[in-house]
Amino acid sequence: MRTGRVISVHKSLFKVLLDGAEVGCRMLRKNADEMPAVGDWVRVDSTGAIVEILPRRNVMARKAAGTVRSQRQVIAANIDHAFIVTSMNEEFNPRRIERYLTFLQLQNIECSLILTKADICDDAAAFLAQVDALHIPHPPICTSVVDGTGFDAVLHYATPDKTLIFIGSSGVGKSSIINHLMGQDVMHTSAISVGGDKGRHTTTHREMLIMPNGAAIIDSPGMRELQLWSGEGEITAFEDIEGLTAGCKFRNCSHKSEPDCAVKDAVESGVLTAQRLQSYEKMMKEAARVRLSSKN
Repeated sequence: MRTGRVISVHKSLFKVLLDGAEVGCRMLRKNADEMPAVGDWVRVDSTGAIVEILPRRNVMARKAAGTVRSQRQVIAANIDHAFIVTSMNEEFNPRRIERYLTFLQLQNIECSLILTKADICDDAAAFLAQVDALHIPHPPICTSVVDGTGFDAVLHYATPDKTLIFIGSSGVGKSSIINHLMGQDVMHTSAISVGGDKGRHTTTHREMLIMPNGAAIIDSPGMRELQLWSGEGEITAFEDIEGLTAGCKFRNCSHKSEPDCAVKDAVESGVLTAQRLQSYEKMMKEAARVRLSSKN
């Protein structure tokens, strides 16, 4: 038996890094409860068959897209840090960022935000002001693959034996970031469209690459449907609103029609936007629902 790490998945074929070599393997048990995911450590027999998935330190998972019944789809395993990637153009969406934050915090995965295309952004301060209102645990990183802006901050996380994953919508520059970190074009990219300000996404599957210093980085296709999945993590993406609720007159205040509501007062005074409050209510209801369904 040899121990290796899954670096890519193509339907029923798994590419495993074994003793420095990439080997194509298949899962021995066709009726296995769960198939290996990128980032999994596995045991492989002499025939090249995967016979065991070793215990996972954590998983990044979502509710399988298009399913009515709750069914987990593991995106990647054994992640040390996740980067939410968005570009400083029309793709930027605070509500989507809040959803990614909630998604990762539910699963207790440390994360930070990368803002791309700094070289073509005329007003980065305007984007940073919106990010500041989201109360992300780590400072945002503005990057440009044209002049290398921000990559020292990204490399701070890319230490030997650490595994990083880049997630975000299609065309925001995840593959370009990975190419820059690897020092070569290992992921195919397309230039942003003329006049449309959007990139054409070309990554079709998750793949793990090993940097020269030993850090592992995972690119991920843009996820059109990001359904939350339960976990043991604490949601801290809305600590500003949670702090305001302590000032409400009623402990079970719904922030709708009750008198002396600190949250409503914050919206009326402009301290808190109505959009962020709506996002908070939506995320908390969905998180409670997925946690309840995972116990049933």
